[in-house]
Amino acid sequence: MDREKCISIIICIFSIIIAALNGCDTQDTVVGVDTGDSGGEVISGGWKVLADVPVPRFGGAAAVVNGKLHLFGGVNINPHTPTGALAARAVNLHHVYDPATNTWSEGAPMPDSKGWPAIAVYKDLIYLFGGDNKAIDVTMTNTAWVYEPSSDTYSDIAPLPHPRSYCYAVTIGDYIYIFGARTLRSDGIADRSAYRYNPATDTYERIADLPEGARFIVHGSYNGCIYAVHGETDFETYADGVLKYEVAADKWTKLNIPRIEQRKWYLSQHSTHAAIGSKLFILGGMSKVTNKRSARASYFDMATETFGEVKSMPAGRCCAVAGVIGDKIYVAGGFWSVTEDVCDCKETWGYPFPEDDDNNASSQ
Repeated sequence: MDREKCISIIICIFSIIIAALNGCDTQDTVVGVDTGDSGGEVISGGWKVLADVPVPRFGGAAAVVNGKLHLFGGVNINPHTPTGALAARAVNLHHVYDPATNTWSEGAPMPDSKGWPAIAVYKDLIYLFGGDNKAIDVTMTNTAWVYEPSSDTYSDIAPLPHPRSYCYAVTIGDYIYIFGARTLRSDGIADRSAYRYNPATDTYERIADLPEGARFIVHGSYNGCIYAVHGETDFETYADGVLKYEVAADKWTKLNIPRIEQRKWYLSQHSTHAAIGSKLFILGGMSKVTNKRSARASYFDMATETFGEVKSMPAGRCCAVAGVIGDKIYVAGGFWSVTEDVCDCKETWGYPFPEDDDNNASSQ
């Protein structure tokens, strides 16, 4: 073998080793997650209207287990106005969507009502933490449960260290990381504390605080890091950039990456599975630019730490939940883009489906 061929082979082998060390295919996989795999390509296709949610509501929480989307709790309000919000009440409803049959069924209701709780999946069990159990922003709880889909039953687990709502949870390895919240502080500063929950011992451990307040978060994990695209910071101001938590180092960092559009009240918040491959979907919400509900569908690629965008949704929509099953993301609940808001948003949407599908979603 001549000298040039030897050098070429050595370079090739060295490149493969470097790629492996960089963790190109080492995405953290949570037990029970349907990750899909989009590679480095932009996901294309259209939005499709699917079966109606049996009872419309917003502010719920969603988890994916064994190919089904579980929608827990939420808040039902009619109409949604500044005065009507005071009369809003959380619900204990639980519905399950099966994309294989495009049907919703009723699951066992929660032991109590919850809106805006944290939710996570660990070993095919669904964990729910905190939330509002009566009215919006005034009845935050620290109660927590674990739900077993196979038996359709709930069990109490250790309560959170303190009451919190608009909180979020991500499973990495054998722990559930809980962060982001709005608590009853009179100074307007959001709760920056974060905890690590151990399902094996049913205990919480304080971890590093967030660098700024965060709520209305779309989150995911990749290569041992948690990424949180938040809608608001302290004082209910629109957020920009991305929060990144390095699990091994117990360190939060603010990545100053400009958003495509600053939004909050996303369709994919409070959801355990919002990523197709490495792309974390940031759907809909309220736009800072237009001051209206947005139909834009963007994503944050956790592998490259960059934002991108896919085909817009058929209408502005906010305050829903979502779940990735296989290679598609499904959206349920929330509000339409209408002047007099009524909580009647029943349609389930799916993406991506073939553009020429007869049942593709159309504008409301």
